[in-house]
Amino acid sequence: NNVRATMKKLNEPKRGEFNIDLWKQKTTKDIDTNWMSSDTVRHTLTHFGVKKKRIPASLRKRPSNIPAVESPHPGISYNPSFQDHQNLLCEVVRKEKEFIKEEEHLKRVTTKMFKKVSPEERENNLIKEMSEGLKPENDQDPGENEDDDPTIKSVYTPLKNQKKTRVQRRKQKEQKALVYKRQQEKIEKKKISDIYKLKLLDRQLAAKEKKQKVSRQKRLKKKALKALGTKILSKIKFEPLEPDFKLSTELTGNLRNTEPTNNLLKDRFKSFQKRNIIAPTNVR
Repeated sequence: NNVRATMKKLNEPKRGEFNIDLWKQKTTKDIDTNWMSSDTVRHTLTHFGVKKKRIPASLRKRPSNIPAVESPHPGISYNPSFQDHQNLLCEVVRKEKEFIKEEEHLKRVTTKMFKKVSPEERENNLIKEMSEGLKPENDQDPGENEDDDPTIKSVYTPLKNQKKTRVQRRKQKEQKALVYKRQQEKIEKKKISDIYKLKLLDRQLAAKEKKQKVSRQKRLKKKALKALGTKILSKIKFEPLEPDFKLSTELTGNLRNTEPTNNLLKDRFKSFQKRNIIAPTNVR
């Protein structure tokens, strides 16, 4: 007993020493929540209990329906058929023409739209624009600053507040009642005419439903195409790699003598961008 007491006394911390962190000790006892409010229970479970974390739904969903490895064009083969190779070349030529057309359009609406102006001519044009609408000092009329008559006279005579007579008020009341009666007659007439327009209304409703059905199909089709496309994940627009092709004179007919024309690492990197896994960046 004396040995135990001595060991216990030696293990006790001295005065002023703090070697034990009370907050690291985990409580394994069950928490009695009968006397706690809902906020207290939530706070206690957050800090002392084990919360079940919910997995976000986006984690189970694929970012894109595009396959990881797309099937290449048949004309890219090292020994393609004549028709497949010609189709590939036609597609490359079409894309190149579109690119050239876009560049010419940008030059036409930007560079070629403005003419070159010398600094002297630019300064003269600026002075001319800024002085537009101003009269020269010599063209001022001498009588502009002279006041002929300082008094201001009104053109219109003041209106007098005249009260309506009994006859005028009666006629005004009858006129309002007549206008209201005409409006009610017009509403009743429209109701009767609508009864005879049931067939026309049926045709209009059928046409409207048909139009809504077509627009719904278009939206679903557009949504399906959008799922196969690339989303905007950054300010940089996604640009696919240039098509891999070879001319007829460069075809070797066997895999041994074929020279690679594209980078596999860059192709995989572009595939990640196309499938919305990473944001598009400028690849040098």
